[in-house]
Amino acid sequence: MAKEDEEKTAFTTSQGIFCYSKMPFGLKNAGATYQRLVDKAFQRQIGRNLEVYVDDLVIKSRTEEEIIRDITETFKTLRQINMKLNPKKCSFGMQEGMFLGYKVNTDGLKVCPEKADAVLSLPSPRCLKDVQKLNGKLASLNRFLSKSAEKSLPFFKTLKKCTKKSDFQWTQEAEAAFKQMKKLIAELPMLTAPKEKEELIVYLAAAKEAISAVLMTDREGKQVPVYFVSRALRGPEINYTPMEKLVLALLSASKRLKRYFQAHTIVVITDQPIKQLLSSSEISGRMLKWKFELEGYDIQYRPRTAIKGQILADFIVERPEEESPDELMTEPEELPEPWTLFTDGSSC
Repeated sequence: MAKEDEEKTAFTTSQGIFCYSKMPFGLKNAGATYQRLVDKAFQRQIGRNLEVYVDDLVIKSRTEEEIIRDITETFKTLRQINMKLNPKKCSFGMQEGMFLGYKVNTDGLKVCPEKADAVLSLPSPRCLKDVQKLNGKLASLNRFLSKSAEKSLPFFKTLKKCTKKSDFQWTQEAEAAFKQMKKLIAELPMLTAPKEKEELIVYLAAAKEAISAVLMTDREGKQVPVYFVSRALRGPEINYTPMEKLVLALLSASKRLKRYFQAHTIVVITDQPIKQLLSSSEISGRMLKWKFELEGYDIQYRPRTAIKGQILADFIVERPEEESPDELMTEPEELPEPWTLFTDGSSC
């Protein structure tokens, strides 16, 4: 810490008054201040051969020859700012390692085995707190789960119905969803990191109470996932039209994956006339607002061709057909005589 700021951290103990000579992480803005420090110290390396988040630092080298060069450059910077490392927490020459709770290697991003095992080992919830724990654990796996919100709806409904702890009911629907979720988590896919300026693909899906999207990229003629996005619909959103839900899914994906949408060209693969709808001069209200928000990104729309990859099986149906009415529709009665239509002379 700066000498003039040391006394500002003074605290009293039974042995006397003390202050910090090194910045403690317990201070309110210490985390942000430390991140600003490492960003400034390693600005020449970040993105090129190093990534750093607070005190988690990863040197990334492509070949064995580059390892020594990159480590030498990093240690030189550490000496310049007088920063020390804990040898017990350092590892070198690793082909795969943990970073920010994910297992990272040259192929992509894998889920942390401990997080997956924590869900797989859970018994069926018996109380409200168990469901809350389950939802919390699933939240950390959402980016790997296709249509996670739609598949978690029974859990959300269980929480919603519990105004009191005594109201808890674990239904057969929730139990079936719980078992299905475990099967999915046991086979979570690997996520791929996109390359610079690479074209990314988005598939959309809308259900009655949830919307979903998947961000993908093309690798050797095969589409592989980069990120899964999904959320449950709230309040009046449930009554949106299927087309509005698809546009909302795209908007939600753009907000959740803003860093990808800003740095890449996004290709939306869809059989629905989203482009024609958003380019229409007659739209208004929320659709007009969504149109302006999406115009800030380089988004292209292409018709769907053959689905490449089993991972997209959930996104084949973008708009599930609405449930058929219970009553049979009657044939419209024929008018006794033709109607005459008066118009204002417009050509259309």
